[in-house]
Amino acid sequence: MSEQAPEGYHYEWARDEGWSETDGRKCSSAGCLKPAIALLRRRHRRFLSGFALWGYCADHLYGLGTIRRIEDGVVEVRRAVKNEEEKP
Repeated sequence: MSEQAPEGYHYEWARDEGWSETDGRKCSSAGCLKPAIALLRRRHRRFLSGFALWGYCADHLYGLGTIRRIEDGVVEVRRAVKNEEEKP
């Protein structure tokens, strides 16, 4: 991903909804035994609530360090935001 935003836009970090702090479980990726660093709330029809928490380690949390980061236990995503026009 480019460090420079497209013309007319800038990047901002925003909370990536659906993610929460880990509870000590392991990564949910098949065969991975590393500790999870974040949990994602995913739809899952086998649970009464309709959701399951999936743990992801640093190796399997897609975009970590490029489009995602963890700040104070919160997963944030880098988003392109349209610049506001300056008024004279």
